[in-house]
Amino acid sequence: MYDRNPSGSFFRFLLGFLTFISLSFVITFAVSSYTIVQDSEEQTAAAFEALVK
Repeated sequence: MYDRNPSGSFFRFLLGFLTFISLSFVITFAVSSYTIVQDSEEQTAAAFEALVK
């Protein structure tokens, strides 16, 4: 059940930590990209509405 090899435990921890950090960056990037697209669409709609009026 427990890993008696300290370096093995460290590398398992490191792998889990790096996986967690990577997922955090991917989620942050995806949310940021989505927000930028939404803001761009809103600005385009507002500009078109101002042009039509």
